[in-house]
Amino acid sequence: MSDLHSLIYVSTATHLMTDAELETLLQGAVEQNNKNDVTGVLLYNDGDFMQCLEGPEHILRETFKRISRSSRHSGIICLFDEKISKRSFSDWHMGYAKTSKSQMLALSSAQWKKIAEAPLDEKKESEGLILLRDFWSRR
Repeated sequence: MSDLHSLIYVSTATHLMTDAELETLLQGAVEQNNKNDVTGVLLYNDGDFMQCLEGPEHILRETFKRISRSSRHSGIICLFDEKISKRSFSDWHMGYAKTSKSQMLALSSAQWKKIAEAPLDEKKESEGLILLRDFWSRR
C-alpha cells in the first residue's frame, strides 16, 4: 500500500515579498524537497500563499511542521490532507507561479474534501485539486 500523501494549505505573508525573497524561499524549498522526495507547487499573490505538497506522509508531516514555524507567514489554513494514489506535480520539486487575486480566491474557496460518504473505490477527487491541476497546466 502506498504511503503517498498530499497536503495543501493557504497562508498570509507577514509582509509583501520581493522577487528576491521569493527566489530565496523557492531555492530552499527545492533543496529540501529534492532531498526528501517531496513534489508540489507554490502559488503567490499579493501576500497570499497556497502550497501543495506531495510525498510520503511522515515526510509531509515533518515538512509542514517546519513550514508552520516559519516567520514568513501566518494564518495557516490546511485545505487538503489526504492519501493520494499518484502525484499531480511529479515534475516539480517546487513549481512556482504568481496568480491573480481572482484565481487565488477561486482556488482557496473551492471544495477540497473528497466525498466522504462514497465507498472508497468511488470517492471522487476534490474540486480544489482538479482546479489546481487545471490552473497549473494552463499557466
